[in-house]
Amino acid sequence: MNNHSRTPSLWTYLNPDQGNFKLKISLTTKDVATVEKTSFPFLLLTDSDPLAHLLEGKFITDAGSEIKKVFLLLQRDQYSLTRDDLWPLNNKDINYSWQKAFSFHAAQKANGSFIILGQVDQKEGLQPFQSLFFCKVRELYFHPLCPQCGLELHECQDDALLLRSGLQAYSASLKRYLFCPSCFSGGKTDFYASALDNFDPPTLKDRFTLIKEFGRLVERGKPANLFPCLDCANHPDCYGPNFLALLRIVPFSFYPFFMFIFEAMSLSAKDFLPILSGATFEEIQTKLEAGRELGRENCLRSLQQDSLTRPVYLFDRTERYFLEVFYLKLSFLHEVLRSLLSEGGFYENPHLRFSLERIWVKLAAEGNLLPSFWNFKIQLMDIHRNCKETQPFPKIPQADGLYFLGQLWFYTLLVNKKQNISEIYPALGKAIDRAFSGDLASFGEGSPAFYPENIFWNPQRQAVRKIYLPLWEKALGLGCSLIKFSLKQDGQWSPEIFFQQLEALREEAKENLFRERPGKEEKEFLPEKQAIHKILEKLLRKWQMEVEPAREELMETIILGPEKYKKDAPAPSIREWPIKEEAPETVMISPGGIPKMAPAAPCQERKEPEDISETVIISPSQAKGQEEPLETIIVSPAKAPAGVGRVSTAFPPEDASVLGGKVPALDVEKAVSYKKQSEEPKEEDFLSETVILSPKEVREKKEKHGSKR
Repeated sequence: MNNHSRTPSLWTYLNPDQGNFKLKISLTTKDVATVEKTSFPFLLLTDSDPLAHLLEGKFITDAGSEIKKVFLLLQRDQYSLTRDDLWPLNNKDINYSWQKAFSFHAAQKANGSFIILGQVDQKEGLQPFQSLFFCKVRELYFHPLCPQCGLELHECQDDALLLRSGLQAYSASLKRYLFCPSCFSGGKTDFYASALDNFDPPTLKDRFTLIKEFGRLVERGKPANLFPCLDCANHPDCYGPNFLALLRIVPFSFYPFFMFIFEAMSLSAKDFLPILSGATFEEIQTKLEAGRELGRENCLRSLQQDSLTRPVYLFDRTERYFLEVFYLKLSFLHEVLRSLLSEGGFYENPHLRFSLERIWVKLAAEGNLLPSFWNFKIQLMDIHRNCKETQPFPKIPQADGLYFLGQLWFYTLLVNKKQNISEIYPALGKAIDRAFSGDLASFGEGSPAFYPENIFWNPQRQAVRKIYLPLWEKALGLGCSLIKFSLKQDGQWSPEIFFQQLEALREEAKENLFRERPGKEEKEFLPEKQAIHKILEKLLRKWQMEVEPAREELMETIILGPEKYKKDAPAPSIREWPIKEEAPETVMISPGGIPKMAPAAPCQERKEPEDISETVIISPSQAKGQEEPLETIIVSPAKAPAGVGRVSTAFPPEDASVLGGKVPALDVEKAVSYKKQSEEPKEEDFLSETVILSPKEVREKKEKHGSKR
């Protein structure tokens, strides 16, 4: 017979007036009428694990102030497993899994994510808590009592006793039973199970019968340890003809139970990935409400209460937004793989496969320097499933675990608002077949299901630059390798090599993300930012005009052919230019017209590329062989005859600054002036030279010769 005196109890943490703080387990609603109609009123976060529930709770002070929000991984009363003689599991296997999981998490307790209450024995390790029932009306917990003697019921683990009573052995099945050791020693043999099945003997009683029999304690008035119904004014209704106790009392855990307490996470991975891809909180909340996923909906609401209404990115609304989401999703996959490998998650019973619903994400606290979705950690809300140390199984292959990772890989990268995983699988199957046949065609050349835009929640609203496609192909190739190996294991899969490849891909994505020059892409400003942008542009133009250096007297240039301006001819009129009156002007005349005027000082020499056109002066003797040469031609420096004079077509730096950086375009068709050739060159047939005339000299010439040409 087991010694039950050392069994710890969670009751002291759940009921008020027992200490300075208490554990409060969240309910689905505060409405008592609604709670009474609910068979399991506790707020479920996920219920997909065949061995455990995940509940929400919090530690509060005696005044009701919240200390810490927590998640509770609670052992199930009824395991959702099918019987399989090829993979036999029993209660000892499940207990071993909890013990092994506790050893792992206890080693990680320094980070504060794992909380241990008084459930540890130095010799035997993790101890189960005693069974607990819950009164919905008074919100009180109590241990189930024997209806005959009022003492606490316990779990029977004696295989010989169970077999003599026509029940299944504890160590050879997944069936569990409660009984009263005191009454059994007196010759009474009542056993209770949470639920009955077709193979149970008729003498076995279920939880509903036990709750009805609690009324005996009320009728007899026998002293009972911590039984709340004795002094409750509602007991006539609860145990009267209507037996409202069947609605008002439910087991929190019918059997003694293991339970882990974790720091509360922010989001389920099923909600984190869509939001990371661009889904709004409202879209996810609507979906959760439709599916009655009240626990996950409550997590989403908590984030909104913390003023986080949408994820914040470093490169939102830019071309690099794809790289940012891509990098964060690779980081998510990296963390999940690392956690699974560290916990031995690959070697599992096929009936206990891992699930996406058990992956949870903790976002960074408010006030962190990085955006919240850049700083997260992964927590697997599960227990170890490796039973090979209690069962003589041969070595379990890695195929199932690798196949799950491959599924998770493509789910993370491709599932969005437009396509679910069921729509991806047919295209993925064809791609895997091509890979086995040696076809090296890329994923991008196949189905639209693999387009990189699918990384976004709304793929039609986003565009991905072609230069990012090689990174995308590498990511899909890594996921394909997981599935290929799980289907055809030609050798030992190496986690080290895979992690190296994944880390190299993450690093390449990060380098591309931060390598581009900031501001390279066209920015989309919000309306309020557009107004500020326009104001700043106006101020900048105004300041540029105010600080623009005063213009020096500019000179105007006029080019005259030799036949139009002869010696002693009237001076030409000055061409009208929008330049200040006092600015000097420049007139290009033949040297015969003003023989005593010195030419302008040559411009500062500048080295220019050979292929830039220049102004080249050619004498009549150098232009022999030309028939009626044009007055203006352009030649490249390489083709200019030797010995010709050159005048630079470019402004010196100081000239450009005077013009405010606006250098007028040169007429490339009229840059060099020629005098018409003759067999005997005359004195007046010299090439045009550049002469600088001040405004004063030009006015004097006008007065002397008149304004007409």
